[in-house]
Amino acid sequence: MRAGLLTAAAGLAALALALPASSLAEPKLYECQHPTVTGQEAYHLVNISPASACVVVRKLAVFVHNGSQGYKLYRCAGRTKTNPGRPALVITRFDGWNLHIESRDGLVMSRGKRSFAVTGTDFPLNCT
Repeated sequence: MRAGLLTAAAGLAALALALPASSLAEPKLYECQHPTVTGQEAYHLVNISPASACVVVRKLAVFVHNGSQGYKLYRCAGRTKTNPGRPALVITRFDGWNLHIESRDGLVMSRGKRSFAVTGTDFPLNCT
């Protein structure tokens, strides 16, 4: 039995070494402001260029922060005196993009087969 476990562990180690380094690395984070003034970042890009994702990220930042009174992107659902609640989006579509919250990435924007996650100090999903 012990020999079987050692063989399985060796097989897993060989598989990990055979995988490309990019599949094991953290996702690339793209700063959407130059020079960086505040945090507007895109990552986990799928079928979209960083430049195209950043155009959408900057539009969302303008919508959220420069509206007539500013716009609250999310609310804290389930908030009580002892529980801070969890982020729940107020809107689910923006400029033709679907918005949703994923446990791994936080705020994610998608349109068809294109998607990317949005993060940074301009888009904190925090109910603490």
